[in-house]
Amino acid sequence: MRVTMQNLYTNNLTSLQNTTADVARLNQMMSQGLSILAPSDDPIGAVRVMASERDLAAVGQYIKNIDAVSTSLGRAETHLSSMVEVQLRMREIGVLASNGTLSVSDRSAYAAEIDELLKSLVSSINAKDDGGNSVFAGNLVDKATVVLDASGKYVYQGDNNTRQVQTSPSSWIESNATAQEVLFGNGSQDILNAAVDFVTALKDPSLSPGLPAFTAATLSFQSSLDDTLNSINAVITDFGGKQNSLSLMKASHEEMTLFNRQVIGETQELDYAAATAEFNVKLTALKVTQQTFVQVSRLSLFDHM
Repeated sequence: MRVTMQNLYTNNLTSLQNTTADVARLNQMMSQGLSILAPSDDPIGAVRVMASERDLAAVGQYIKNIDAVSTSLGRAETHLSSMVEVQLRMREIGVLASNGTLSVSDRSAYAAEIDELLKSLVSSINAKDDGGNSVFAGNLVDKATVVLDASGKYVYQGDNNTRQVQTSPSSWIESNATAQEVLFGNGSQDILNAAVDFVTALKDPSLSPGLPAFTAATLSFQSSLDDTLNSINAVITDFGGKQNSLSLMKASHEEMTLFNRQVIGETQELDYAAATAEFNVKLTALKVTQQTFVQVSRLSLFDHM
């Protein structure tokens, strides 16, 4: 087989181009710290990396959702705990104010304190989050949870819907409670209007313990307090269970995050020692190929005449 000058030139040029590409590729791999620059470098490894990256993105979103739900529950629980403290004082006053030996001015003083406690209770019920959304109004977050109507009665403006947030591929959790659930859904009168009626009775100088109207207002007030406190405590207990569940779920997601990062690292992380050795070999080969190419490109019959 006859080897022509054109064959030698073409072969050396191809070798030079391939070796240059290898050196450039190894240099890029070392600069990025990756062994896979394109799917063709390792098709199976590339698929494994893409699958792990998809899992990382999904798990990352679940962790964000968990943090958001945990914050929401924690905020709501703080306001609910404040409501409990207010109502416990209201209950104490309700018992004290029913003492038949109290004067009209004494009952009026207790009425003034319940009025202030009622304002604090309404403030907690109408609490908003950092985004200005009502905490206890269900999905009608742009409205005040409760307002006074034209007749002087407190009315609920929200709905009874809860928000479901996905925290894993198969898990959803309720991220809120509504005032309808904890205040207006009991068998007794809601605590807000029961408190208003009780204050009215306390301020009325013609009413005193033992009279039917006073007794009715007192019983309604105490019954509302009992039902509301039970409802709120049940929600707080539920929130505590959810927080524990969220904590465990987040820990599981964080372990999965570490696992996926480990898979990605082991699959595409560059072995610098091996890459450096190969780079040096390729660089030496490139220099030799360059020198050979220069020599071949100069060959001519005239050089031997």
